[in-house]
Amino acid sequence: MQLLNFKTGINFGTNGNLREFSPAGLSPTPDEVSSWSEASVAEVTFRLPPLRHDLRFVVEVFPYLVDGLLNQQNCWVFFNGLFVHYQTVRTPVEMIFTVSRDLLNPRANRLAFALPDAISPSQLNVGDDMRMLGLSFVKISAGPPRAEPPSGSP
Repeated sequence: MQLLNFKTGINFGTNGNLREFSPAGLSPTPDEVSSWSEASVAEVTFRLPPLRHDLRFVVEVFPYLVDGLLNQQNCWVFFNGLFVHYQTVRTPVEMIFTVSRDLLNPRANRLAFALPDAISPSQLNVGDDMRMLGLSFVKISAGPPRAEPPSGSP
């Protein structure tokens, strides 16, 4: 199982390192910069170095939308089976959330994205693609939480 490198993260494009992270529910044929989810749950698995702090994730995604038929994708994020974040995705976005260090495992860690609105273009009669598209993942980055600016700062 691959150690998550905080400098490189997980890249989902054709030249990325996604395959090293035991992906499930993600297309095995990425496009140039991203990989589509192709199921109602997409996940990656990784090891972490020993940490003495919480872990901040930044997940770059863009949604599968169809004008007049599908205007958003809802995404529930789970870390090692526990809920950590929810976001409605209507445009390309960075989903940012922090996982408590109490949830981090020195062995295997699983980051899962539940996508209840994932649907195939063929089900919407807008194409022949049978994959259950929800989000296209570009990159997952992780590192220590950033300090928040003091209240009242510009």
